[in-house]
Amino acid sequence: MCGEEENNIKRPLFWIAVCFALGEAYAVAAGHSVIVSGLMIMAALVLSVCTDRAGTAMSFFRDPIYRRLLTGNIFLLVTLLGFMNIRSVDRQGQLADEIMEIDRCRVVCSVYDVRNANKGYQVYVKTESMDNQRIGTKLILYMDNVDDIKMGQQIAVYGRMERPDIASNPGEFDARSYYAYKGIYMICRDAVITERGSGYSTIRQFLYSFRLKAGETLDRYLAVRDASVMRAMLLGEKSGIDRDTKRLFQLNGIAHILAISGVHIAIIGMTLFKLLRRISGSNVMPGIVSVCVIVLYGMMTGLASSTCRAVIMMTVVVAAKIKGRSPDMMTSAGIACVIQAVADPYIVMDAGFQLSFAAVLGIAVVDPMLEKIVGHGGRLSALRINVSVTLTTTPLVVYYFYQFPLYSVVLNMVVVPFVSVLIFCSMAAIFFGMMPGVWGFASVTAQFLAMPVRYILAAYRALCELMCKLPEYSVNVGHVSVEMVAVYYVTLVVVLWLLCRIRQKNIERPTVRRAAVLAVFFAVTCVTYEYMAYDRNFRVVYMDVGQGDGILIRSGKGVNILIDGGSSDNSQVGEYVIVPVLRYYGAAHIDYAFVTHADSDHISGLKYILQTENTGIIIENIVLPLYGMQDDFEELKEAAVNAGVNILYMKKGDAMEVSAGGVDKLLGRDMAKISLSFLYPGPETGINDINELSAVIRLDYQSHRMLFTGDLGEAGERYLLDEHADVRADVLKVGHHGSRYSSCVDFLNAVSPEFAVISAGADNRYGHPHAETLDRLEAHGAGVKSTIECGAVSVKIDRGGLKLEQYR
Repeated sequence: MCGEEENNIKRPLFWIAVCFALGEAYAVAAGHSVIVSGLMIMAALVLSVCTDRAGTAMSFFRDPIYRRLLTGNIFLLVTLLGFMNIRSVDRQGQLADEIMEIDRCRVVCSVYDVRNANKGYQVYVKTESMDNQRIGTKLILYMDNVDDIKMGQQIAVYGRMERPDIASNPGEFDARSYYAYKGIYMICRDAVITERGSGYSTIRQFLYSFRLKAGETLDRYLAVRDASVMRAMLLGEKSGIDRDTKRLFQLNGIAHILAISGVHIAIIGMTLFKLLRRISGSNVMPGIVSVCVIVLYGMMTGLASSTCRAVIMMTVVVAAKIKGRSPDMMTSAGIACVIQAVADPYIVMDAGFQLSFAAVLGIAVVDPMLEKIVGHGGRLSALRINVSVTLTTTPLVVYYFYQFPLYSVVLNMVVVPFVSVLIFCSMAAIFFGMMPGVWGFASVTAQFLAMPVRYILAAYRALCELMCKLPEYSVNVGHVSVEMVAVYYVTLVVVLWLLCRIRQKNIERPTVRRAAVLAVFFAVTCVTYEYMAYDRNFRVVYMDVGQGDGILIRSGKGVNILIDGGSSDNSQVGEYVIVPVLRYYGAAHIDYAFVTHADSDHISGLKYILQTENTGIIIENIVLPLYGMQDDFEELKEAAVNAGVNILYMKKGDAMEVSAGGVDKLLGRDMAKISLSFLYPGPETGINDINELSAVIRLDYQSHRMLFTGDLGEAGERYLLDEHADVRADVLKVGHHGSRYSSCVDFLNAVSPEFAVISAGADNRYGHPHAETLDRLEAHGAGVKSTIECGAVSVKIDRGGLKLEQYR
């Protein structure tokens, strides 16, 4: 809340917040790394010099050396405080691991929020004690009924304590990290309330009841799909949002409108503030009222990271207006950053937190620089702001979601202006819809106000579907490293700064030429680094799909191949495992999807991709065994035909080749081919069991081989041996999830694998992998990797040798 006359303090406040957040990020990611420690010290010293040259640091010291040393020490101290802030909560994670050893636990806690879950409810509580030990932490209780629970009420529950699930595949949602960023380290299953207090929080209970009634009102006046979207946009209820709409918005880069952020807070808070100020003629009372309203609104919606940031920044803006000063966006952003990081230390690692502040920096820092470069004009300002936000958020979007919506800048220019109309009409519809029934006009008014909401959301979907028909509407980049993100931001800042220097009219020509040359050189160097650092290696990934199979083969030239994709114990394996893994590896375009046989634990995920719109995954060809049990493939074939996917057939003796890597050619290395040979089944096997007719495929790359056997058992293995099939391989995908009746001794002798990978689900009812199978593999000397213990297992060829990596 600083005016221009107080420029001497506003920028250091922002950089102090940056240093605090860096200290927390350092504590999470780097531990006690000497190299990172040195980089943190250098960053603090550079900041001290920059702030001093700007005339903003410790102006009461005449000697610049003293000023810079003191400023640098302050930045280092703040960084250290951020580091210590993270370390102070590490004990909670250790405590959670200790409590896991207790079967059932008695917890005394107070309720602060209730949310719908897929089955039942999530009750968010703050604990006071666990098994009579005083422990203050956050916890989620999973319950079937919450009718008698009130917000702020103290309850005692018995339940089974668990840690949130950890991701077992690259790109998969990591619940443990997600909840840790919110200060939650444990969840309680099968929670039963044994005692309850009589007191509760009147304000919290009112907000909770209001949220429920507001949601019911939206359900009454909007279609189910539209109501779910507005529940997310207005009330923070994202669990019930229509999945098709969510996927469509994500692919086109407008999913941010579903989060409660600055737009919502500005509409509610600033509209109320300006209205009350016009009525009262004062700033004080309208400011206090509007701040109270937005704080209560934030509490009602759950205070997500973006919401909390917007509430704090709005409060600073209102406080500045009350004091008669000009608000500064960077200062208010810095204050919000520190407050949130102190309250929830791990929040600096949250994607929503980072994207929210990146958007603010785009508006506060990049947009003014672009204005100096391209000039300012009323018609271009909206486009310039959209470009600025896109420039600052793109690396984070790619880092967390592995894709970039190519036309998002244009689409956001159309979508964002109507968000305020959506919010205003929905809030007005809620207001009139919640009036008593005796007000006859209220229902009609609510229906009238709901009409624009329906039309705007329908227009959003139509626009997104139109964009999806354009070429490369969503570019699947795949995973990038933190170093690549850092290089991008450094490049952005340096190039924009140099371009600003070029545009200054009072700069001499030699300086302009040097700045132009430096800008081009720096941009080209950094782009070259990004290109070279990108992962294009040949890789085979055995996904952890639970009790099932799913294997991705990624060549270095962009050819992607799937072998199976399904699970019998994870009904949503396609949405939550296979699709994220494909996006992570930049494999959104599948050239060939081989299916070994038609059991659901091998095809359920493939069926999801074929039958679901807007997954972002395209399959060109489905490859089926010609002599498999074709009747069982009918449903899959029908889904493929409806999706416009080619169906190919292979039989024993067929083979195909794909190129392994364009980058290898660029660097002058050997351009090897990936060869896929179809070894089984043939026309006359004499076998009628669906598992024993699983397709057997051998992959040859350079001097290495990998064998994929589906659910093949001993009968199929004996047939292969009798036919003298060449089954030698370095890596064996163990048949039938490590069943007792697969991988017989003779077959293992013929394959002679160096490594064996078993895909099975934890605690499966079949007892896979069987101890006898493991003993046979161990006796043979094969290194065994099971997805149960290792998560996803990836195989890559590094310098001519095989290298196996496990995800966890």
